[in-house]
Amino acid sequence: MPKKDAKTGSSTSTKPTSARLLRTGRPLDPKTDDAEVRPKQEVFREAASELGPDSIETPQQAELLAAPEEATRPIAVQNGRMLATYVGLGLERDKDGGKLIHLDFSLQLGEEHDGHLPAKVKKAYDWILSEGNKLAQINGIPAQTIDVYLDPKERKAQLHLSGAPITKAIVSVIEQVGKGKAVNVIRFAFRVLVERDDKVLDFATQNDGQDFWIVSHETQGKLL
Repeated sequence: MPKKDAKTGSSTSTKPTSARLLRTGRPLDPKTDDAEVRPKQEVFREAASELGPDSIETPQQAELLAAPEEATRPIAVQNGRMLATYVGLGLERDKDGGKLIHLDFSLQLGEEHDGHLPAKVKKAYDWILSEGNKLAQINGIPAQTIDVYLDPKERKAQLHLSGAPITKAIVSVIEQVGKGKAVNVIRFAFRVLVERDDKVLDFATQNDGQDFWIVSHETQGKLL
């Protein structure tokens, strides 16, 4: 027998709810099932009229999410350190036969690098932007002291290079191809020449192709 609701006095059914009926795969039948079957729109309109306009919230558009590649792309300069890729190494000797090693680095240039790079690099960057050229080779960059870190906030450098000559310094426009449309970017590639020692050799042979954060300034102490 249907039970009386204590507040409304209306009958309530002990038959399964619509959710239980849905699990059986049988749709509700308004003639045989003790449940009111009405379109959702009608139910929502009735509820809104009972609550009044002040109780109805205007739907808000969800915040648009950045593309995955944009969301995960770090800012190129953080905490005074520049994001750069250690490309690889090469072995050399000086004129006296001393054993040297060069480390190649590469980074994508932007306005955010202003003040963190030698003046000649900034001049080459501006020249490429203004004149539409594709490549500028830079000579005469003063010897640099470079610290290489795993992240922008790490206290201890993975590698410290003091008074290192810079060679093969080139600013160029390259086509960068990712998941989307190919775009042109300006890249600064340079070579750091230092003496071979165990720490430098260990870093150089184990980390090619990895991203690091670098700080570079003239060995004499001037900021770039």
